[in-house]
Amino acid sequence: MPRSAINATHCYHKVSCRGAPSTSTTPFPWRPTNSCSPVVFLRASHSILICSRATEPPSAPPESRPLLPNPLPPPVHARREKGLYVTGLSRARMAAGGPPRARIIVPAVAVLLGAAIGYGLGASQPAGVMTAPEAPAAPGSLEGEVTLGVLLPTTGDLSAHGEENLAGTRMGAEDFNAHLERVGAPWRMALAVEDTATNPTVALDKLAALNSRGIKVVVGPETSSAIRNIKGYSDSNGMVLLSCCSSAPTLAIPGDSAFRLVPDDSNQGHALARVIESRGVDALVTVNRGDAWGDGLSNSTYSSFASFGGTAPEPIRYNPEAPDYAATVSLLAERVAGARGDGAARVGVAMIGFAEAVHFMQSASEHDELKDTLWFGAGSTTKDPDIVGDPIAREFANAVEYTTVQVAVSNNAIYERVEERLSAEFGYVPSAFVHSSYDAPWIYGLAMLQLGSDDAGRIRDILPDVASRYYGAIGPAQLNDAGDLASANYEVWGVAGGLWERKGVYTHAADAVAWG
Repeated sequence: MPRSAINATHCYHKVSCRGAPSTSTTPFPWRPTNSCSPVVFLRASHSILICSRATEPPSAPPESRPLLPNPLPPPVHARREKGLYVTGLSRARMAAGGPPRARIIVPAVAVLLGAAIGYGLGASQPAGVMTAPEAPAAPGSLEGEVTLGVLLPTTGDLSAHGEENLAGTRMGAEDFNAHLERVGAPWRMALAVEDTATNPTVALDKLAALNSRGIKVVVGPETSSAIRNIKGYSDSNGMVLLSCCSSAPTLAIPGDSAFRLVPDDSNQGHALARVIESRGVDALVTVNRGDAWGDGLSNSTYSSFASFGGTAPEPIRYNPEAPDYAATVSLLAERVAGARGDGAARVGVAMIGFAEAVHFMQSASEHDELKDTLWFGAGSTTKDPDIVGDPIAREFANAVEYTTVQVAVSNNAIYERVEERLSAEFGYVPSAFVHSSYDAPWIYGLAMLQLGSDDAGRIRDILPDVASRYYGAIGPAQLNDAGDLASANYEVWGVAGGLWERKGVYTHAADAVAWG
């Protein structure tokens, strides 16, 4: 629908801004009527679906950005839960009874299905107004239940993350089905969930089981080790994978069947190294689990740190299935002592692992050399409730000022709605990966709607284009040539006083950390 096809009688808005009435039905003449820029949601019939508000004028979305899948929820007041978090979004952000900080709501709209999903924003259009083209949606034969496979670890070392990400995926599918109902589509999305048990061999068995049932479109798996083990099978059997969390640089392969809604770890490693450098560390000892993800992130971290002029010996590699980590921790203590003996003024430890970080901290607490060292970690342990829940690990994390990074997804209304609901479900604020987990069913679903088909090969072909025009819980979902999220900023989190706190943000464009 071109801009000229819309007149003021079609567009009404309501605002909730400082100094403005809480509601208004004044025709919207393509410019804000007060200090707020309203966000307008249009149906294919050119009538209003929902409008919302912002505390400050939002910036224009990128050109050709599609429509936000869900109506914006009303603002909420959060509260602290279980005493685990004191900053961040929603419940994590506030002390009991406190108001949320002012937010900028990014312009967004819901995807309309009287037309194909190519809902773009022309450069000449005002910020916050999205329209649908006149071309009809691709005809298709989808009806009944269309099943996505889901490969996530609901048991094993990553079961806590797996349960969180499964909840995010289910919420995304639920909301997408509500959208299908709104637009009158004759089909619904179903999920076939398989537990990978945090085991790459099991992941391959479960992928083969899904394929035997004719399910070739799969959300997951979560880990890089699992993707590395199943990618060949997926490639050769005409399947497609969309992972919330895998980030090993070695899996950034153009033209394969695996897509990832996070940047590869060449980005995270660089960001983590910059955080470490900004703390005044001049010698870094890295220890990592011996798998595709651990090796990739560890190498990226220590090589980036060395490029900044720091001292960084080869990382220590450990077997994640070892019964204990006492020998590895002892070697780590020797390396730290050696760095000090070589004249380092401030030594840091980068621990690249999963849930075993708690066991590492328990063992490390027996070494004075390690308790007097700054420790750093990856997004896999950011906001881990077990670290602050275990008394020994919590005391150690406090002493070493344990600091981590995680992908900083866009702070928008969908992000907050997902976080609000899943925080209530789990009793704590889950990791940022729940947001990419939420977006995965939407991106698949929109591809199916555009094609009128659930053919995995055709979905694979158009997935980058669909993602480039999608705006969801993670914000923009532009993929690079390897099918990974193109770039991201990183939040910096740390343990202080037995709680997780947001400490700052690393900005990719500036290659710098802003603390506070």
